[in-house]
Amino acid sequence: MSAVIQLPVGRSARGRRAQPRAAAATEVSLTAKQKKLIHESFERIEPARELVAQLFCMKLFRLDPSLRTKFASPMDVQARKFSAAMKLAMITLNHDEGLRPILKLLGARHRQLGIRLRHYRTMARALTWTLETSLEKRFTRETKDAWNAFLNQITRALTV
Repeated sequence: MSAVIQLPVGRSARGRRAQPRAAAATEVSLTAKQKKLIHESFERIEPARELVAQLFCMKLFRLDPSLRTKFASPMDVQARKFSAAMKLAMITLNHDEGLRPILKLLGARHRQLGIRLRHYRTMARALTWTLETSLEKRFTRETKDAWNAFLNQITRALTV
């Protein structure tokens, strides 16, 4: 998911042509090793993906109970949706820009539900905890760092 977001060139408040911001300085591409660590850790939990997704949802709603009211579906439905989204993320991980259009649409829908940046940070914390709990010793510091980088990219795409 390495990307440089090109912002449209517009006019500043004074009527001068504004220069596009280079997002490359803030967006760091995942390395091949990070992608491999993410894939390997996901492969370990994939056989129990539905249960892991339920564990994620339970942790998420414990961390921030207000999120429960933002989603109309029952928790098992939310868990299935999250599980499918994780699978899609893994499929598109090695394809630059593969997930970004989907995330932008999802982010727009989430904004309508009142989901904000702080909620995505809570989701990232819940997922990290879920991975740590599910993988135990196999969730190494390096794997955690790779997931954190990946989740930061996802958060940026959702909030653009």
